Amino acid sequence: KYGPFYFDQPVNHLDISAGTFKHRYWANTDWYQAGGPAILVNAGEADATPRRVYVTNSSMALLAKQLRGVVIVMEHRCYGESQTGTDYSAQYLRTLNTEQALEDMANIIKKVKLPNLELPPAPETKWIIYGGSYSGNLAAWMRYRYPDIVFAAVPSSAPVQMKYDFYEYYYPIQKYGPKHCIQAIEQVINFVDRILFGSNQEQKQRLKEIFGVKDLEYDDDFANCKYLLVSFLSLSLSLSLSLSHTHTHRHLV
Repeated sequence: KYGPFYFDQPVNHLDISAGTFKHRYWANTDWYQAGGPAILVNAGEADATPRRVYVTNSSMALLAKQLRGVVIVMEHRCYGESQTGTDYSAQYLRTLNTEQALEDMANIIKKVKLPNLELPPAPETKWIIYGGSYSGNLAAWMRYRYPDIVFAAVPSSAPVQMKYDFYEYYYPIQKYGPKHCIQAIEQVINFVDRILFGSNQEQKQRLKEIFGVKDLEYDDDFANCKYLLVSFLSLSLSLSLSLSHTHTHRHLV
């Protein structure tokens, strides 16, 4: 009932001859009444499948119900099933950028045909863009860049000042997190850094095996690999518990 549906999206908005790809999205029109808004959220840098529930169970859905509008969740290009090519080679990833993502959203606003509803064009239909973190950036930039078709934006925790290495993100965690947890995380970071910046290839390979990514060739890919998160948190938690146990034991002694 709510999808997924697929929209023919240009692979390159600056070169229409590059063809199109199937852009996946979900939509809920249950509450729509004439004059209601369209609420759009770009799922951001991940497979959008887990976020399909936003069309029925989210703050966006509550707002759509209250305002008698529709809610749409669209997948970001090059994630999930919204692939511009057959693999993740540079040939197909060169259009994975903010410029193209914003154009994707503008194109859906202008041209999407919902399966059971024909929305009046913007600005007659008021489009409200939602998002958090990077997706929040997109929401804010859409309102700034396309004020003629975007009525409002709700960007949550959106670092709209773009930076290549946003290390300040971790400062509040370091400052306000539980001290023993921060100490454990820093120990893991120092342990990993010593190996990655060293010259012992056997240690590097063993480290990658520990984190379940033994086939990664380049160290920087390993350092940025999203699959490290669960393993990293587990290792940090183990160290944290170990430190807490040691502290408690010393206190009791």
